[in-house]
Formats: sequence, C-alpha cells, structure tokens
Amino acid sequence: MHKTHLTTQVRGHRARVRAWLAIAGVLGVVACVSLSSPRGGGAGNVPVVRGTLKNGADQQVRIALATAASTGEIAPANGPGVIRATGPGSFVIWNGKRYRGDLVITATDSGMLVVNVLSMNDYLRGVVPLEIGNRTAAEFAAVQAQAVAARTYAYKHLTSSRAFDMYATVQDQVYGGVDAEKPQADSAITTTADVVVLYNGQPITTPYHSTCGGTTAAVSEVWYDQPDQPYLRPVSDKIPGTNNYYCDPSPRFAWTQNYDAAGLRAVMEKYLATYTNAPKTGVGRITDIRESGRTLSGRVAALAVQTDRGSYTLRGNDIRFVLRDPKGAILNSTNFTFTRETSGGEVSNLTVNGRGYGHGIGMCQWGAIGRARAGQNYRTILETYYPGTTIGRIAG
Repeated sequence: MHKTHLTTQVRGHRARVRAWLAIAGVLGVVACVSLSSPRGGGAGNVPVVRGTLKNGADQQVRIALATAASTGEIAPANGPGVIRATGPGSFVIWNGKRYRGDLVITATDSGMLVVNVLSMNDYLRGVVPLEIGNRTAAEFAAVQAQAVAARTYAYKHLTSSRAFDMYATVQDQVYGGVDAEKPQADSAITTTADVVVLYNGQPITTPYHSTCGGTTAAVSEVWYDQPDQPYLRPVSDKIPGTNNYYCDPSPRFAWTQNYDAAGLRAVMEKYLATYTNAPKTGVGRITDIRESGRTLSGRVAALAVQTDRGSYTLRGNDIRFVLRDPKGAILNSTNFTFTRETSGGEVSNLTVNGRGYGHGIGMCQWGAIGRARAGQNYRTILETYYPGTTIGRIAG
C-alpha cells in the first residue's frame, strides 16, 4: 500500500473547503489520489436505445452512496470534485468501504452528495453477490441469471435527469463495492458478458425478489399505481408433474406472523396514516379487518381496516409497510391468508399465514436457484420469469 496523500486543487468559496474538511472523518484513499474537477463536466449518460449503449467495460454508471436529497435534481453549492485512485490495485474508501472508479463529491445546500462513478462491469461485481448470495456449483446458472438481470436493470436506469443513475440500496440494487466481490459472481459476470434481457430490442426493467411463494405477480397487483408491462406478468413456479415449487427450498416459502390487540394497534397507530387518510394520532381500536379482493396471482388486493374512528383501505404493497413486525420489518409478502379473533368489540388476535418474500414481480431468486438445480440454463430462467423477452447483447 502506498502512502496516502491528497493533492488539493480546489479553488473558490471557503464553504467548499469546509465541506471537504467535514468529510475527512469518513473518507480514506488507498494509494495515491488527486482531487480535481470532473473532466468534461462529469460522466455522460447514454440513452437506453438499441445501438447507442456501450459495452460493460466502457459504459460508466453513477451510483449514489450518500445523498443530500432522496429525489429530484441536487444543485451544487460550490461545484463538484473528484477523488480518484491512481495506479493498479488502488481503490477509494468511503465510510470504511472500498470502491473502484472515482468518487464525485458535491457540497450542496442541504448536505453532501457522494457518487461512485465506475464501469458497468465493476459495478456488477459489487451487486451480484449481495443480491443472490453464495451459491453451489450446481446453482451457477442462477448466479448468471442474476448477473444478467442486474446488468439489464442498470442499463435501463441510466439517466440524464439527475446527478446519479441509481441508489446503492434496495431502492435500486444493493451495491457494496470491492468488499462485496466474490469469484463466483465475477465468473457469472464474465461468462454472460454484456448479455441483457430485451423486449422490442431494448433493455427492460428487470425487477426481482427473493421468493414468489408459488407464482410471480403482475406490476399492478403490487405497485397498484404503476402500469403493467407485457413481460412482467404472473408466472407459475410449480414443478411440472408435482405439487412442489422451484422456490420451496426458500426459508420464507411459508411463514406465519401473529399480532395481539396491542401489537396490532401499535403498527396501525404508527404506519396507517402514511398510506391512508387515517388520522396521524388516535387511530382508535381496531374493530375489524377484511380482505377486499384477490389479484390474478392470488395475492391480497386490498385490506379494509375498520376502527372505531373510521374505515381505511390498504392496497397492494402498502399492506406490507403497515403490517410490520415489532422490530419494524415489513410483512414478507401480500401472498397470504389470515384469521382474526375479536374480544370486546376489538380484534384481539390476527394470524397471517403467508408464502414468499418480496414484491413478487419478475424473477424469483429462489425459483432461479431451484431451476438451476433442475438443470435449466440462465437463458431459460430469464425467459421464463420475463415472458415474451429475448436475450441479447450490448455490442457498443
């Protein structure tokens, strides 16, 4: 490891210098770096149109590691600077994690925006292991399918509308930088180099989730305010000729969650107003909970929550964000049935029996693992979970 030093080439308002000093406690650099303004105004963007995308070695992506605002354009207060590692085997460090590429850091009126700019291939190395985990050799096709799904998602989400393309969290794809990289995932990325999922010749949005619980879902079944897509529709995960499912090895294929009267009232008081017109305080006693329809894939379409203050309807994925466990974790899925008991005019016990984990749209990761074990290759896995698509390659 080379001795670390910073060459400061920043000019301008004193506030910018103070901003750089403020991040010194969380920023480290392995090997020699330089601090400069981005060349040519920063990393460019390539529209998601066939024939204009660059290959994984040349395509840059911009990943937000820390943001001053969660949405919208973030206007720089004093202009951005770049932290760049120089020399082979060098990395930059942010909050104790190593990253390839550059860190573009912008002091804004509301805080600090930190963006990791790196190649598509290097980005995927920090995503795939965190999304699919360590798999056996017999499950390698599932890792390849994950690599292609993650790559396609990333190409689809390149944008010029803001200062970064994706978040480094479940809001987009979980990205952990160099410390997340694994040889198996690297191999999956290499053996599927530049391969993407296409519909009408263009990369698609490729949502994926842990466990479908028997069947995947259409978009509007879960994200009810978003339009359906022809390649995101219910797909059965049942193994032909059996009563088993490809994803049933998942630890969350089947699950149960219980609420007593106090626990149910607590989650309703804390979360119901965020997703309905319930009062922010004083929701009241929960007198009844009723199912309001089922979706095409068998998920709960909506729940009607009756209290002594009013009636409120939860729809789609919102149900998961209200029916949390005591630690605040959201409900595993909307693929469930439930029973309720009442006492003294109040729901005294709610038992939820469910299947699956996640939103249920697109590729079922545990299903992909089961299909790989059964001998399916990554192309078959992807074309099953994204029906009507074809597998292509970025040739630019």
